[in-house]
Amino acid sequence: MRVIWLQSGHGQPPEPVQRAEAAGDVTILAQTELTEAALQAHRGLITGMLLDQDAMMDLRPALSRFLDLGGRWVFNGHLVRPLVEGLQPYQPIPAPRRADFKLTARVAHPLFAGVQVKDLETNKGVAGFYGRGSNPPPVGAVVLNTLGDNVPVDWVWHRPGGGAIFSHAGNDLAQIATMHEIGARVWANLIDWAGGGACVAEAAPRVTTPPEARAFTTPAPPRDTGNAPRLIATNAGSYYQIQTLEGPRYRDRFDLVIAPEQLGTTLLPEDVLFIPCRTPPQRMIAQRGLLAAHLAAGGTIIAMGESRSDLWLPHVAFTATDTNWWWWLTPGAELGVQIASPHPLFDTMSKADVTWHLHGYFDPPAGAQVLLRDDAGRPIAYDDRTSTPGRIIVTSLDPCYHHGSHFMPATTRFLDHFLPNLRRLIQQVPA
Repeated sequence: MRVIWLQSGHGQPPEPVQRAEAAGDVTILAQTELTEAALQAHRGLITGMLLDQDAMMDLRPALSRFLDLGGRWVFNGHLVRPLVEGLQPYQPIPAPRRADFKLTARVAHPLFAGVQVKDLETNKGVAGFYGRGSNPPPVGAVVLNTLGDNVPVDWVWHRPGGGAIFSHAGNDLAQIATMHEIGARVWANLIDWAGGGACVAEAAPRVTTPPEARAFTTPAPPRDTGNAPRLIATNAGSYYQIQTLEGPRYRDRFDLVIAPEQLGTTLLPEDVLFIPCRTPPQRMIAQRGLLAAHLAAGGTIIAMGESRSDLWLPHVAFTATDTNWWWWLTPGAELGVQIASPHPLFDTMSKADVTWHLHGYFDPPAGAQVLLRDDAGRPIAYDDRTSTPGRIIVTSLDPCYHHGSHFMPATTRFLDHFLPNLRRLIQQVPA
């Protein structure tokens, strides 16, 4: 029986997945195509960090029945919704230091066949990419790899009721392996295991202490703003968006948080719409007509980075660039980001607050105000009040993703300024 590779993002699946589909080992399904019937027709399921966990909650009973019948699930990312009975929400390492990212293989497993786990600890000498916390393993799970002293970053759980879950509490495991040029090997291992391949030996030590009971976050109730404009954020259900929009630090900054597909019954002309970083573009492309109508009615849209706003907003032209993740390793180096002109969104920020890395630049419409520039002077954020009757503010920076992933303190500093500034901008109160 085939394994489902769930496509939650935009674009083509990885080449090893396409080859596995051609060989008859994998069925590639868009997340909107996942049904109980599809689950029942397959042996395994592989999901990635872009998984819409809110949508998966609607399939929670079906997912349990799939597992009860012996199904296997490869889960990548941070668990932020109670998708399966017995699991607890992701726990980041508090105030991590370099030693906390030491990666240690505890139990050999076919999922890591042909892989030296220790080699995945760093990339160009930088640690923290593999994982920064744990999806707490339930009783009966086998911990495969740990971070630091003993933080379970990878584990396998054969559920008492049937089926098995492999959890990797970080960015997609095969994507990390690809950075080390062993992605094809790891994809083959994941597909083989999800399809019913060999698992841990019976003698492997099991977790015997239940994880600490913790509550999952829940959306804040809609806030009555009276006649004032509402700040509405879309939530694509990915873990980093849920952590950013529902976590205690920023949840009170938004008046309403809804899925992109709910905008049609909710959005008013006076509303300000905030699209968080790394929203899967296809979710917004489907709303393109609605967004154009909102701008035509004088509405405001703020689009954050890595969501391909050029595909769903009018008059946005974007050029992607290779990301230099390592610039800060060179003594005295600077990324070169500059605050280009005074603006209420950035007038409380310093250069350090907008500096972490870059993904691309824009060609703004005539008359738009450039807010941030890269080291080559190219715009990476601008405010456009000329090309439509409304207002478009876009940036290629992706702070919501990194804050929600507990990775890169500069992005949290950015949001600590940006969201209050945005609220003041909406209310037209001086900073």
